[in-house]
Amino acid sequence: MKTLKFLTLLLAIFIGYTAMSQDDNGEMKTLFNKSSGKNISHGGYGSFSMGYSQIDNKDAIQLGGRAAWIANHRFALGLAGYGFFNSLSDNYDADSDPSKYHLAGGYGGLLLEPIVMPNKPVHVSFPVIFGVGGVTAVEYNDWNSSSSNHRVNYYDSDAFLVIEPGIDVEFNIVKFFRLALGATYRYTNGVNLRYKYIDNNFDEQTIIIDKHALDSFTFNISFKFGWF
Repeated sequence: MKTLKFLTLLLAIFIGYTAMSQDDNGEMKTLFNKSSGKNISHGGYGSFSMGYSQIDNKDAIQLGGRAAWIANHRFALGLAGYGFFNSLSDNYDADSDPSKYHLAGGYGGLLLEPIVMPNKPVHVSFPVIFGVGGVTAVEYNDWNSSSSNHRVNYYDSDAFLVIEPGIDVEFNIVKFFRLALGATYRYTNGVNLRYKYIDNNFDEQTIIIDKHALDSFTFNISFKFGWF
């Protein structure tokens, strides 16, 4: 099912890119050619985004941003990076339940973003991120309060590769500012995490975290500033 979702998003990106590459009379265009004797236009933007996701079947917040160069108003090339943490809605006490943990980490890499009909007040873009990241399993009290028990827990971390295709619906607010509502799917090569802790009987326990704990949709809002 997850693979099907990922392939569906890739298909949407391909369709968007095809639409971007042709004008209404069917003439093929390229990203970097001169059109009607005009030089290539250059622009760029920086953005900040906030998103909601499910990581390890728990509510998660994702924060990050992008910085990109824009060619001919239709294609952005740059870098993107995000950080995340989950278990936002949990209200348990790790002193009484040391098995509870968070996943926290981040990732970043190359950004490719075809933009369809950028001069329209409302239009779409298809960002894709190819990158690397890291994630750590940490106990709840490290985020919530001090605890004498946290020193008997063993943290684990791992690195991963990520491909994250998505779609943004962009609103041209003013010439230098766009607001975007988007959805992406974070697809990783898997993580190898084991969270170890000492239970209330002073026995060591191990939780094997799902290999695909990070693979999930993210729904976000982005604030883009620049020369579009």
